[in-house]
Amino acid sequence: MGPTEAPIMRTSGLCEKHVSERLLLAVKVVVFVKIAILFSLAINTRFVMDEFWHFTQPVYLFDGTFETIWPKKAVGYAVFYELSHLIGWDATSMLMVGRLMTACLAVAIVWCIYLCCRSLGAERVTALIAVALLLSFSNFIERGFRLRSEPLATLLGAMAVLVIIRYETDRAKTLLIAGLLSGFAFVTTQKSIYFNFALGTALTVDALFACSVSRAIKRGVLLVLGWIGAIAIYAVLLGGSSLLKVLEVLFLGPAELALNGGSYYEGLDAYIWQTLKRNSLQYGLVIFGLILTASRVFKCASRERIFFIFTVLLAVLVFFHNQTWPYVFVMALPFLAIYGADAFAYLTQRSDRWSYRVLGILIIITVLSTARNVQYLSHDNHAQLELIRNAEAVLDQDDTYFDGIGMIPSRRMEPRLWLDAQAVNNTKAQGKAAVLYDALLRSEPKLVLLSYRTDNLGKVFNTVLETNYGFLSPNIMLPRETHHEISTDRIDRPLLFESIYSY
Repeated sequence: MGPTEAPIMRTSGLCEKHVSERLLLAVKVVVFVKIAILFSLAINTRFVMDEFWHFTQPVYLFDGTFETIWPKKAVGYAVFYELSHLIGWDATSMLMVGRLMTACLAVAIVWCIYLCCRSLGAERVTALIAVALLLSFSNFIERGFRLRSEPLATLLGAMAVLVIIRYETDRAKTLLIAGLLSGFAFVTTQKSIYFNFALGTALTVDALFACSVSRAIKRGVLLVLGWIGAIAIYAVLLGGSSLLKVLEVLFLGPAELALNGGSYYEGLDAYIWQTLKRNSLQYGLVIFGLILTASRVFKCASRERIFFIFTVLLAVLVFFHNQTWPYVFVMALPFLAIYGADAFAYLTQRSDRWSYRVLGILIIITVLSTARNVQYLSHDNHAQLELIRNAEAVLDQDDTYFDGIGMIPSRRMEPRLWLDAQAVNNTKAQGKAAVLYDALLRSEPKLVLLSYRTDNLGKVFNTVLETNYGFLSPNIMLPRETHHEISTDRIDRPLLFESIYSY
C-alpha cells in the first residue's frame, strides 16, 4: 500500500479504548444465537413452492435430464441436492436434510464474509459485527436456508471475491481460481452472471484506476478462462454426447425468463420496500458505510476498491432485477453487511458519545431482529409435511403423481410441469390439447395434490380432474377407477402456502 492509500476498513477506536473483552464476547454470543435461530428456522419454516421444484430436480438429474428433459435453467444446484436425496429415507427426511445442508451453506457464506472483512483490514470485532448485521437482515436469516439455487451460488461468488482480495490479485493462479469459482456459480444458476459481471468489471476498473490497460486485459482474460473451464466441466459431465446442445441451453435457456419473467407477476417492487422497511437501521448503516468508502475510493488500496465496485454493481443488479422476490436479496446482503460494520468502526472513532450511540443502534437491531425471528417460528411447515407424509404413504415406489410443484421428492411427478404463472397461462391456453389434460383424462398420475396453482388452471382442467379423480382428503385426489371408497365432494382445505412472502 502506498503512502497516499488509506484502507477503507479502519481500525475501530472503540475497540482500542472502550470495548472490553466482554463486548467481544457479547458479539460472539449474538452470532451464535443467530446461527442457532437460523437452523431452527430451517427445520420449522413453511416451504415456498419454488423450494419443492428446485429440490425435486435430482429425481430427474440422471434419469432424463439432457436426454428427454431439457431444462431452461442450469442444474448445477441439483448435484448438490442429490446428496440430500441419498441421505434421506423418505420425502420429509430428504426435505429436512436439504434444509439443514442449505443452512450450512448460509453459515459458510457468513464465514466467507468474516474472512473478507478481515482481508479488507478490519479488526476482529468489526468483522464479527459485519456477521451479526448480516444475520440480523430478515431476508438472509429467513431465506438463506431455502431450497433454492441462490445460496450455493452466493457461496461460490463470495469465495471468488475472497480469493481476489485475500491473495495477490494479479497472480495468474488467483485469477484463474476466482474465474473457476465464478463459473461454477454460473452453472448453479445463470443469475450468477451478476456476480461474474460485477467481479470482472471491478477488476477491470481497478486496473484502469492505475492507468494500466495491459493489467485490465490480463485480469479479464484470466478470469474468463477460469470461468470457461467451469462451464466446460459442467457440459462434459452432464452433457456427454449432447455437449453443444447443453451449452446452448445453458446460455439461451433463461433468456426469455430474464427478459420477460417479471411480466407474469404484479407488484414485485413491493418486496424492495418490504426489505428496506423491515431492515431500515441495517440499511442505514450500510448506506452510510458505502458513502464513506465512495468518498475515499481514489485513495484506497486495490483490494478495497475492487470489493467496493463489486458490491455496488451487484447491489444495483439485484435490487433492479425484474423479479425481486425476497430471496433474491440474499445474493447482495452478505457483501453489503461489511459496509454496515465499516460505518460502525468509523462512528466509534468520532467520540465516546458516538460510540455509545452506535452501540445503542446495534442493540436495537439485535433486539428487534431477534424478536422477529422468534415470531417467525409460528410460520411453520407442519401442515405441509403432514400432507407429504400422507400422500407418500399412498404411493408405491414406481407410482407417479401430479401437483405442478414437486412436493414429493421421493417420487416422480408426471407430467413434469412446473405450474408457475407463465405455465398456468400457457396450459390454460392449450386447453384440451395440453399434455396435462390428456394425462388427467387417462388418470395416469396415481395421485393429485391440490393447491391454488391447480385451482388456477380453470374450469376445463378442474372438470376433467373431478370426473376422473375423487377426494381422499382435502388436498389429495386419487383415480376413481382404482379407489372406489373415495369421496366425490370437494372439501374445504387448508391453505398450504398462505403468507409465504408477506409474513
